[in-house]
Amino acid sequence: MDPKVMLIFIMLFPLLGSFIGYILGRKNEKYRDSFNILITGIIFIVVILLFPHVKQDTLEVSIPYVMGTGLHLKLNAFRYIFVFITAFVWLLTTIYSNEYLIKYKNRNRYYLFFMLTLWSTIGIFLSENFINLFTFFEIMSLTSYVLVIHEENEYSHEAGYTYIVMAVTGGLILLMGLFLLYDYTNTLDIDALQWAVQGIGNIKYFIVSLIIIGFGVKASMFPLHIWLPKAYPAAPAPASAVLSAILVKTGIFGIIVTIEIMMKRDLIVAAVVLILGFINMLLGGFLALFQRNIKRILAYSSMSQVGYILVGIGLMGLLKESGAAALYGTLYHVVNHAFFKGLLFMLSGIIYISLNTVNINKIRGFGRNKKILKILFIIGFFAIIGMPGFNGFISKNLLHHALAEAEHIYGGALFTLAEIAFTLSSSFTVAYMLKIFIAVFVEKSEKDIEEHKINISFRSIIPMGILGAAIIFIGINPNSIMGILEASTVSFGMKPMEVDFYNLTNIKSSFIAIAIGTVIYMYFIIRYLRKSTNEEWYYENVSLNWFSIENNLYKPLGRMLFKTSYVFLNSIDKGLVKGVVLLENAMRFIGNIELKNRNAIKNKLKSSNVFSWKEEKSGNYSIQGNMKENLEAFQSINEKLGDLSRNLNSITYSVFLFGTVLLVCLVIMFI
Repeated sequence: MDPKVMLIFIMLFPLLGSFIGYILGRKNEKYRDSFNILITGIIFIVVILLFPHVKQDTLEVSIPYVMGTGLHLKLNAFRYIFVFITAFVWLLTTIYSNEYLIKYKNRNRYYLFFMLTLWSTIGIFLSENFINLFTFFEIMSLTSYVLVIHEENEYSHEAGYTYIVMAVTGGLILLMGLFLLYDYTNTLDIDALQWAVQGIGNIKYFIVSLIIIGFGVKASMFPLHIWLPKAYPAAPAPASAVLSAILVKTGIFGIIVTIEIMMKRDLIVAAVVLILGFINMLLGGFLALFQRNIKRILAYSSMSQVGYILVGIGLMGLLKESGAAALYGTLYHVVNHAFFKGLLFMLSGIIYISLNTVNINKIRGFGRNKKILKILFIIGFFAIIGMPGFNGFISKNLLHHALAEAEHIYGGALFTLAEIAFTLSSSFTVAYMLKIFIAVFVEKSEKDIEEHKINISFRSIIPMGILGAAIIFIGINPNSIMGILEASTVSFGMKPMEVDFYNLTNIKSSFIAIAIGTVIYMYFIIRYLRKSTNEEWYYENVSLNWFSIENNLYKPLGRMLFKTSYVFLNSIDKGLVKGVVLLENAMRFIGNIELKNRNAIKNKLKSSNVFSWKEEKSGNYSIQGNMKENLEAFQSINEKLGDLSRNLNSITYSVFLFGTVLLVCLVIMFI
């Protein structure tokens, strides 16, 4: 099959399949479930078949008359990594969902939006034009919102509210950036922008800030992460798995395209993203230490792990053409995070479906006698902390190597602090994962909860087993995906490099972080966060809400924006209306003068020897001479004033419409 046809196929097939699956689900749910597995399986096979083509070349397809500018699709080695993990994780999650969702209502609705989210996500990674990318990005936000609120309880609706408000706000900011970008460059094609942006001056920094904010919301970049700890626990486990493993990568993809391709690794932008990345790493890991809900711990963990990827993006910008280690580490961690976080969220789903809770205080000891569950969790645990032999070790040490290169080039105390922050973030990961593992799989419960059986079939264990096997395979054979990573260097103008993964320095740094994390667990979590009574221990609910970004920053800022916008738009509206009324009155006055003096003007002209009048058969007179041109000019001015009046009325209505839309959006935000 022609590779371009296959490219169009993986773009359109999920869209068609989502509606076919919905129709089947109304007749027979088993047919729908099998059909969805078939769809995702076929997509994954086609993606594998595309690998030989994209490793050597770039595939591009343009479909005119779509989205105004046409649909421009592109698949190269860099984009292929994102498409591959999407197809792979979605297939496994679909298999897992069939058993997990048995007890849930509205399954047919869930699968419709689940597959539509797959379609829009693939569309994001294939889009070569920012308009196409933005369109798929917003579709993905709306379809994934339905997944977040699937349970339709009070908490899920609250989480969905925060999720959709952040998504829509981020989308509007992104759209504003794209409007400005097009205004200054006259193009939104990504490849063309890397040259066009260089000639627009410092306004590019304002534009790129808007674009990064838009993508940063989905990437859970600080301080835009507030939706994440709410949405992940609220959504069903399969939805949480794709939210963390895949959907957060759409924001990462947009940031990479913006900074590394469009901005050609600008030092200023790269430095800002690097700093925000370290904040994500530290803050996400620190907040995870205090949580009692496993899915909330994993949510903050995702924020921290995204920080590693953002640090890699920043280092790519700082190291320029010599930043291959940063590129490898960034893309490697994109893959690794998708695998181990997908596995961990699936495991949390097994616990939830069995006990209807993932609160550590209530499920202590549940996994003591469940060997398969314990082994799979250990694999995810070792992967995320960077234990040698597991995939997380590979990407974290690549990023650490890139950080050492940047420190060698630039030096200074800031990079010394960055080194400390990197190690401390890894230690936080060890500590909060130990908190989960020891509570659920090691310590004994007085309630005999470990005798509670797993309430799910073995078929749902298979996807987790595949992810676990992939984690170990990559950890033992790190060169297995280096081929596609090396091919990705072409997109960024870098030279491939050889990497020694398992050297003494890398292994030593990994075990240092593990040792520090163990100390944090023993002397901070156990001593200060865990309380005990005469009968048993429990983790206290430690409130960190002395300052809430959502309540103390975003909501007051939104209210202020609402009031300011209302006053501003109201003033414009009233001013324009008054101006139009004045112009209309002026035109009527001018018209009345013209009517009253027309006969007098004619009589004067008749008696004048300079101008001659000719009486026509109809009884009217026509002007002969230059005065005819003067009167025509006067009438033309009168017509122009009338057009101006109508245009001002149009502007008034446009401003009023804009104000109404803005008012509705802001009211929805704060109802």
